[in-house]
Amino acid sequence: MKFLSLLKFRKMENFEDLKNSLIHLISKSSDQNLIFKLWELMNMENTNSVSGPQSHYESEKPMTEEEVEDYFREEEIILPPAVLKMIERGMNDVKNRGVYTEDEMEKMDEEWLN
Repeated sequence: MKFLSLLKFRKMENFEDLKNSLIHLISKSSDQNLIFKLWELMNMENTNSVSGPQSHYESEKPMTEEEVEDYFREEEIILPPAVLKMIERGMNDVKNRGVYTEDEMEKMDEEWLN
């Protein structure tokens, strides 16, 4: 199988795996034209580095102002009455000391386990 085909079908877990696989495949390759093309590609990329890093994924395009506003817009959340009642009951428990501290819970766990 050709070098690029191997790379295309190989499943990569992360960026380091991709780099290591590329190094391995290049070192095993005897295709001189391919190595020269890779060299040219790397040199072309290095001369364009002033413009900033190239996106590896199409989804990394910058968001428009409207997309940013939509993304960070606050939404009104309406909770069902049963949930509101549970929250109110919990807040009353905290106010009236009807709750335990973490230390108290750990002590009760130790006693229960013994």
